[in-house]
Amino acid sequence: MSSGMNSAAEGPVNGDTPPSEKTGENRSISERWDRLQHLFETAIALPPGEWPAFVEREVPDDPELRTELLELLKYDPGDHTSPLTHALGAALNITSRDRRRQLVGKVVANYRLKQVIGHGGTGTVYLGERADRQYSAQVAIKIVDGAAVYDTLGQRVRAERQILASLNHPNIARLLDAGEIDDGRPYLVMEYVHGQPLDRFCDDPKVRLDLRGRLELFIQICAAVQYAHQNLVVHRDLKPANILVTAGGDPKLLDFGVAKLLDAGSAGATLALTRLSDRLLTPEYASPEQILGRTVTTSSDVYGLGVVLYELLTGLRPYVVPAQATQLQLEGLICVSDPLRPSSAVRRVIDAGDSAAQSSLVDIANCRHLTPERLAHRLEGDLDAIVMRALRKEPNSRYGSVEQFAEDIRRFLNNEPVQARQGNWIYYSQRFARRNSLAVAAASVFILFLATFGIVMSVQRQHIAEERDRATAESERAERVSDFMLRVFTAADPFENNGEVLTASQLLDRAAGTIQSELNEQPEVRARLLEAIGRAYRRQSQPERAVTFLQESLRVRRQAGVAETAQTGQLFTELAIALRNAGRFAESDRAFQDALRIAQQSGSENPLVQSRLLVDLGRLEMFRSNVDAAQKHFSDALRITRQALGPRNQDVGEILLEMANILSWRDDLDGAEAAAREALSIYRELVHPQHPDSVMASIRLAGVLLLKGQTTEAGTLYEGAINMQRVLYGPNSSQVADSLDSLAQVRLAQNNLKDAEQLTRDAIAINKEARGDNFYMTGYLQTSLAQILSRQGRYAEAEAPLRAALDLYGRTLPPDHQYVAAAEYVLGEVLLATNQLSDAEAVLTASMNRWRRTDAPAWRAARSASALGEALYREGHIQDAEKYLLMGYRELSTENSADKTTRQKARDRVTRFYTERGEPDKLRQLLITMEPSTTTVRDTRNN
Repeated sequence: MSSGMNSAAEGPVNGDTPPSEKTGENRSISERWDRLQHLFETAIALPPGEWPAFVEREVPDDPELRTELLELLKYDPGDHTSPLTHALGAALNITSRDRRRQLVGKVVANYRLKQVIGHGGTGTVYLGERADRQYSAQVAIKIVDGAAVYDTLGQRVRAERQILASLNHPNIARLLDAGEIDDGRPYLVMEYVHGQPLDRFCDDPKVRLDLRGRLELFIQICAAVQYAHQNLVVHRDLKPANILVTAGGDPKLLDFGVAKLLDAGSAGATLALTRLSDRLLTPEYASPEQILGRTVTTSSDVYGLGVVLYELLTGLRPYVVPAQATQLQLEGLICVSDPLRPSSAVRRVIDAGDSAAQSSLVDIANCRHLTPERLAHRLEGDLDAIVMRALRKEPNSRYGSVEQFAEDIRRFLNNEPVQARQGNWIYYSQRFARRNSLAVAAASVFILFLATFGIVMSVQRQHIAEERDRATAESERAERVSDFMLRVFTAADPFENNGEVLTASQLLDRAAGTIQSELNEQPEVRARLLEAIGRAYRRQSQPERAVTFLQESLRVRRQAGVAETAQTGQLFTELAIALRNAGRFAESDRAFQDALRIAQQSGSENPLVQSRLLVDLGRLEMFRSNVDAAQKHFSDALRITRQALGPRNQDVGEILLEMANILSWRDDLDGAEAAAREALSIYRELVHPQHPDSVMASIRLAGVLLLKGQTTEAGTLYEGAINMQRVLYGPNSSQVADSLDSLAQVRLAQNNLKDAEQLTRDAIAINKEARGDNFYMTGYLQTSLAQILSRQGRYAEAEAPLRAALDLYGRTLPPDHQYVAAAEYVLGEVLLATNQLSDAEAVLTASMNRWRRTDAPAWRAARSASALGEALYREGHIQDAEKYLLMGYRELSTENSADKTTRQKARDRVTRFYTERGEPDKLRQLLITMEPSTTTVRDTRNN
């Protein structure tokens, strides 16, 4: 949360239903003043004709309060101030200020309130610090004021809490805790963001972002809003004050207090929010449909972002809204009149002749490293078109999504034609020339050369010369390649290296260093060697180095004008695999799409080319947790390859290993074992036992056997594979790290906890050395370590690696990746064990919802639901606890794919719930229904 608070953007998130109706006589004087203040401030913004209906609707239970409120409104219609207004305002302000200060120093959710950092119409935000001093942490704590609790705004408390619990994005402020203080007022504990509002950060003298910097920052903000939309949440109050930017330049989206849930399952909450938020908006940033009270969709956030972008670019706003604008004035201004284009708004200030405004504009332009004239010129054309499309009055005429909005900005930054602008051939030609200035210049020279050559030379002589040149070039190319390879491998000559033994990896590094300065005059040869070196680095599990050489190969080919062929498509495929292994999924996807496009354009008749692309696409979808799409790609590739090469082929074995992996995710363990054993049989027949593919087949089969509980055979296979991997890749390779973790899982299943822990710690150390600290597999290994520590009862130690894993996943994986959901579940169980119930509830809710958004088997979400039910039960939320405990037990009791320990835990939890609640009949009926062989409660508890 920010250090300030906007009352229009506040929204309580947690809290029970308001207490039963009370008369004014039963409320304290302080509460009565608070409620009168809230009602007065809300009503004064309405037209006077609406006051009686508002008072009757909002105060049905207190005739005396209704009379007082109507009298106050009568004496102060809102367009002037009176002595009564001043007296009332002073009294209300003193009362509210005193109540806010009373809480300073108190402890809420293990945090001591240090100071007030913001307040608004419905609540106050405090700076909090850990009270137990277990570690140093600052948070922002929002506490809803007493008057808001008696209003239906209490529904917004639960809504904002639900919204924030479901959002896990590095650019969205995180919810840490929630609950109620002693007097029943709800509170939220939020991540405290040390930063500035978006507009102030961009204009800060120490920063002063130019237009490109502002647009790049805006794209990050769009990503956070798009993530919220994908999770069925519309923010509805996007403005610079609700977007903080840290000193490191990372934006954080705040304040979902008036956000709208799009989930059909939350219809009641959605209707309430829509009604309550009619006046809870910022008019300058509100869309026409919000002003008119119509249905709000994701398109409303597109409009809000359009206003924010308008202000970021120009320092001006599209509309100037009067401070006390009526509803009719707002409708006329925002819903009818069109704003000036950004460039026109700047030029109007330039031409206005107002010296004060012009001086302000000079400061605005200076912050963007431009003059006013240059700023107007830069905004003309594409930026004008992008902003004005986002600000269309009709929602259907705006960008279809925030992602499309951001993509148009990326196209502008890359000098590509933007979708918001319908250009002619001249416009597209200009964009092409800007993107490819060197290539266009080279092409122009080349065309001129051809024209001159055609005039001078005859067709026959030209043909003879081309044939001669081609033969000469091929000869020179072969000679240069031979010389290059000879120099590389001379390093292995004992007469040259004084007996030093060089590994294949060292020879590869030597070749990589040499090629950077060699073969510049032979671009095709250089491109092929760069590709070969990049592929070798990729197979050595050095994806970042692989990406460097593969991209250089593409650049050399393009610079040399080499036509796109099937070989170019294979190069794009290699690049996509390397990018995927480096965790750069969006770039990987684009490279795969280029590979598919080239394959389709070249009309390749080789089915193996298509098969290879399908395999690589399947791997990409698997990394994204799109299990259905991945399985289809692998199945199609297996069918094509068997038809082309027969059933006993190495390529068939490779695809069978991918099928074994995906069938394991599907919990089809018998199918996975059959596929893995067939692949291992093929490799043992066709290749050496130390061949990398044969080793991988042993590892894949071992993984399936581990899931089936056949730990002895699985352990033997893993031990043999690790010995071979140390020879193939070196003792500190990523392959060895992955296999050590798998062997640790075997030892865990065998209850050898000491060996399991040591193996996992070794795996983490090796993985960091091989892949660096920011590779997502480190998070996977940290989750494994936490599970082992939990089995030993060392829950406090287990929490730290889990939080580190989730932080790493937030930077490296898509939000709904199954690794994230798994880590959240394990963290939830740890928090339960350490009695951190509020944190456990939030984390387990996020885990359950994330599992449901993936293609994972239903029992995984049920596992999180069972743990969530336990947290709710221990918090005293009996009705919700019963719902989730039953949900988890029913799913897990009928699903044999879940491990025995998980099923038993769900059964124990529901048994304990009904036993401690004194409802044995309910328990007996449930167990008879789910487990017909069970006859008595006592028998089930002894099993």
